[in-house]
Amino acid sequence: LIWVIVISVSQGEASLVRAREGGSAELSCSLTPSAKEATTPNLFPLHVVEWVRLGYNVPILIKFGVYAPRVHPNYKGRVSLTQGASLLVDRLTLEDEGWFECRILLLDSAKDDFRNGTWTFLSITAPPVFIKTPPTFVEVLLGDSLTLSCGAHGNPRPTVVWHKDDSQIERHEKIKVLNGTLSLASVTRNISGVYKCHVSNTEGNLTHYTQLQVKGPPIIIISPEDTTLNMSQDAVLQCQADAYPSNLTYEWLKQGQNVYHIESLKSRVKVLVDGTLLIPNLIPEDAGNYTCIPTNGILAPPSASAHLKVKHPARVGRMSRETYLPAGMEGVLVCPVQADPPMLYVNWTKDGNELNPDNFPGWIVNSEGSVFITTANDNAVGMYTCTAYNSYGTMGRSEPTRVILKDPPNFKVPPRPEYLQEVGRELMIPCEATGDPTPNVTWSKIGPTPRSQYTVLANGSLLLQPLSKDHQGGWECLATNRVATVSAGTVVMVLGEWAKLTFANKYNNI
Repeated sequence: LIWVIVISVSQGEASLVRAREGGSAELSCSLTPSAKEATTPNLFPLHVVEWVRLGYNVPILIKFGVYAPRVHPNYKGRVSLTQGASLLVDRLTLEDEGWFECRILLLDSAKDDFRNGTWTFLSITAPPVFIKTPPTFVEVLLGDSLTLSCGAHGNPRPTVVWHKDDSQIERHEKIKVLNGTLSLASVTRNISGVYKCHVSNTEGNLTHYTQLQVKGPPIIIISPEDTTLNMSQDAVLQCQADAYPSNLTYEWLKQGQNVYHIESLKSRVKVLVDGTLLIPNLIPEDAGNYTCIPTNGILAPPSASAHLKVKHPARVGRMSRETYLPAGMEGVLVCPVQADPPMLYVNWTKDGNELNPDNFPGWIVNSEGSVFITTANDNAVGMYTCTAYNSYGTMGRSEPTRVILKDPPNFKVPPRPEYLQEVGRELMIPCEATGDPTPNVTWSKIGPTPRSQYTVLANGSLLLQPLSKDHQGGWECLATNRVATVSAGTVVMVLGEWAKLTFANKYNNI
């Protein structure tokens, strides 16, 4: 008859063994039974040693007498018995942490005695090890969302702290940190920098670095400034931008047109690598509004503008070879002056001689340098030139223009002074004009433009169909050719039901 007895080596409360990951731990258990349990004093009876772990269905080690122990696959090559029945665990991992129990079964015992073993808790400490980290370099588009995840395992459980440029990220209205994950709903430029994920526990610490760059359109850091220079000087308009990516190109516009597409500029202008616009040997035509547009191909580029003034002697623009004046009407000889500083005065010649407007009744030279003629007649016919002056002097005399006296347009069929018509009906108002060359006839309403439709026919007539209340009011017919513009007015009265009754009563009482 064989008796099997389970003996607990140590009685009382559970014990605790601490060890570090990668090292070794010894869990104590004595094989020495009490003297009264030994069948032969100072000799061990036949026995079985078991080490069990809480959560495992089978023992992690079984040793029977002198035979080699049987070991659980998870502990193969890592566990052995030492000092009798103590368990030695090598190459410890975090997964080894848990509750262990030593059991001894005595065979051939004369007494059936069973006692539970004492549990030992094996605590494994380990420095942090990263289990997830963001890339070392991250690009994100301006306005997009951002997530950087960082995690580590170790024992005790590591804490995760985020830093940006050596400053700890704590509570922030835009940046959120939860369970090691840093998130941002909408990226702004100022979040670019070096981000540090620092994990630590009592056993050690680790740090992971991530360089974050925000991709976006350029930012203009030096804007062009309004500039005033003299003719023939060189203009330098600065424009400098910063951007990521930094593949910057600069475009300059004058009055909305690329400077390289402007005939007077394209052979002289240069856009330098740093964005500076260079215009050598300024001419008056270079004056205007210039706009710098830096771009790197990301989103909508910014722009900055400046005005360039070119001071020069007064000059006269292109004069028409022929100027037509309407016989018997007011006429104007225009001198197209370009001057900065402003024009001081204009001298005119007529047929090669200096023009003195005092010699012609009703003639004056106005503040704009134009000759105003109250009533054009044969005295106005001739060849004219003008010369403009300012504080810098003059750039010379204009091309000549020949003044030709012609009759103004004439209304062959003018509109009547007034028209009355019922609302909803059709109203046609004639306006036929003649002249040399044939005048163009247009109509316009005096005051607010009517919302209702109106039509100008090929013969110049105004067609209101259907007639509505907002057609009521003054109308003007204009006949225009290169000689002059003449006008004829009329008034449209729109009659409703109430208006017809009023007129009927009025005429019945006469």
